[in-house]
Amino acid sequence: MKNLRLIYRWLAALTTVFITGSIGLALVLISFGTLRNLLSQYYFNYISLFILKIMGFSANIPEKKHFPKGPVYYTFNHNSNLDVFLLTSLGLKNVRYLLSEKTLKYFPLIFSAKAQGSFYIPQQHHSKRRLKFLIRITNLLKRNRHLSMFGSAEGVHLHRYAIAPFNKGIFHMAMEAKLNIVTLYIHIPKESLTDDFKDVKGGTLKLEIMDEINTSNWSLPHLEQHISEVRATYVNRFNALNPNDMTK
Repeated sequence: MKNLRLIYRWLAALTTVFITGSIGLALVLISFGTLRNLLSQYYFNYISLFILKIMGFSANIPEKKHFPKGPVYYTFNHNSNLDVFLLTSLGLKNVRYLLSEKTLKYFPLIFSAKAQGSFYIPQQHHSKRRLKFLIRITNLLKRNRHLSMFGSAEGVHLHRYAIAPFNKGIFHMAMEAKLNIVTLYIHIPKESLTDDFKDVKGGTLKLEIMDEINTSNWSLPHLEQHISEVRATYVNRFNALNPNDMTK
């Protein structure tokens, strides 16, 4: 019975993602992109909350007024595939998302991802394509000074209850685009940690706004140090919330 319930939730969630994403993408294409912000603020945010509810989750998120008004680079810890729904439930405007090409296997998600202006970043073993991608998106952010970007500091990794090592690419991108970095902390209960949509235990997902980091004085020779300092804030927050599962 439990397995049947999980399968039902999984199929219901993916079917909802496919149908609503297809509608959203059609509206974006018909409007030549002019409806993207409205859909992000008043359509996909509610759809994301509904998807989480189907999967047995609730979301504890800050109100929109607490987020920066101007363009920034949002980064976050990433321990679950459910993160994408938590982030899109925020309903922010003028935002784009970086998703790993690894998530292309979730075919129903592609339509809503494209409707919301997401970009699929090549994995690290495709180093040449990844570098070209990062340069292209950095230039896009330089040209479009109203846009904010969401990208995980941890990138693709085996989901575990800890803070994984941070990648350099997104920090380099933020520095080159002259965007402040806003650190978001996502707390997922340990019993709800999952590497697969079809095997989840319900609970409350919580998102916190931690710091806004000015990158105007950052430099490439000191980038590793800056990244270590940012990661330390995540490690400290994780350890404060999980004294029995402390990470390094």
